Amino acid sequence: MDVFAASGLAVAGALAGIPISAISYAAPAHGSLQVPAGWWRGAPARPAAVLAVSLMAGVATWLVAWRLPTTTMPAFWIFAVVGAGLAVIDVRRRRLPYPLVGTAAAASALCFAVDAAVHGSEGSLLRALAAALIAALLMLGVALSFPGQLGLGDVALSGAVTLNLAWLSWQAAIAGMFIAFLLQGVIGLLVRVRTRAPATLPMGPAMWAGWLLAVAVS
Repeated sequence: MDVFAASGLAVAGALAGIPISAISYAAPAHGSLQVPAGWWRGAPARPAAVLAVSLMAGVATWLVAWRLPTTTMPAFWIFAVVGAGLAVIDVRRRRLPYPLVGTAAAASALCFAVDAAVHGSEGSLLRALAAALIAALLMLGVALSFPGQLGLGDVALSGAVTLNLAWLSWQAAIAGMFIAFLLQGVIGLLVRVRTRAPATLPMGPAMWAGWLLAVAVS
């Protein structure tokens, strides 16, 4: 996609980041998500936080629009915006709400299914579904083996990430999760060196960053 079209989608992504910031900062530690009053201006997030989330979404949507083909662009555009919100919620509340993870996964599945029906890309669709199942099962095994380190939200997000990336290739899906665990390990090591105590870190930001970097190098 050319620079001008990618820039237009980036502006749209930055604007979508405003209500996403509102939902992210209104998300409770437990219970269902709600659309808060003043969502169109990002409330209850402060202006600096709204700007930060908007910039995250704008940069991410510009990158995916610039790097990827247009036929399945909505899947990656939505993932970029929703993923920014999930990263913020996980940092603030240590949770990855299923409605947002499900939105990202469902958007990918729907776009890929339409592309498969129209352009005959059934192989890519089957690869994406298989990768999502494998990743979710592996992450579930890790979560059960190391209680307290990963939650079911992390398991669900890993499936959504690999579903999205495996549409591009197996290599992209593997790279995304590898980068995510690498980032998580480096950050965990730095935190432990600084605090001299083990810490449980949110995995959502690392998975979103791994997804974005895998898209960038795909």
